[in-house]
Amino acid sequence: MEFKNKVVVVTGASTGIGRAIAVEFAKAGATVVIISRNKDRLDQTLSLIRYTGGKAIAFPLDLRDTKAISKMAIEVKHKFGKVNVLVNVAGIYHSEDKAYYNIAYPDYTLEEVMETFEVGITAPAVLCHELLPVMQRGDKIINISGTFENGAKGWLPYYISKKALEDMTIGLADELKERQIQVNCISPSDTLTESYKKFFPEYAKEGSCLVPEDIARLAVSMASSKNHDNGKIVVIKKKRHS
Repeated sequence: MEFKNKVVVVTGASTGIGRAIAVEFAKAGATVVIISRNKDRLDQTLSLIRYTGGKAIAFPLDLRDTKAISKMAIEVKHKFGKVNVLVNVAGIYHSEDKAYYNIAYPDYTLEEVMETFEVGITAPAVLCHELLPVMQRGDKIINISGTFENGAKGWLPYYISKKALEDMTIGLADELKERQIQVNCISPSDTLTESYKKFFPEYAKEGSCLVPEDIARLAVSMASSKNHDNGKIVVIKKKRHS
């Protein structure tokens, strides 16, 4: 229970990788602050955590709204007085009915482009800005990127947002080195999330993809006091059939 009495903030916690990370930290003893704009699915994550005996508090929050992020951060700081781990998971590569993939950049709507940037890079930047004042030596920031084996063509907004997040990882790691706050990034390949199975069913096969729990276990390991990496981007390749 290394994370007992620790406070962990996880965005994108309503489904997939974010949910798995939130549950894994709760199993390790942390009190988890879970964030997502989908209240119903966020409540499901909350129930999962409490079912396993974990502790969590949910903030239904639209990460496109920087004022709402700041208000949430004030509440978290007031309630806990600290944040030991911040995990920026949330990102946008699809709407309810389509994946933002195989689309020429001019064919995206401006709303789709800006939403992807706001959630994928602006929100993590704002969260770091607002929560770093209550983070101390030994605390951790972990960002979740994505592996782009086929380049940027067809999903440029998502590619830009995640590459910017990787650059922010390196920059923050350098800036926070003297404070001994570590900043790292996990860049997973194809992962069997609900959305991946919905939009890419032809590739969503067990054994050829990661599962969210793979990334969750690595995130908890990176946040451990035993991990001394800083400014590192860890790429997780998909598993191959034997």
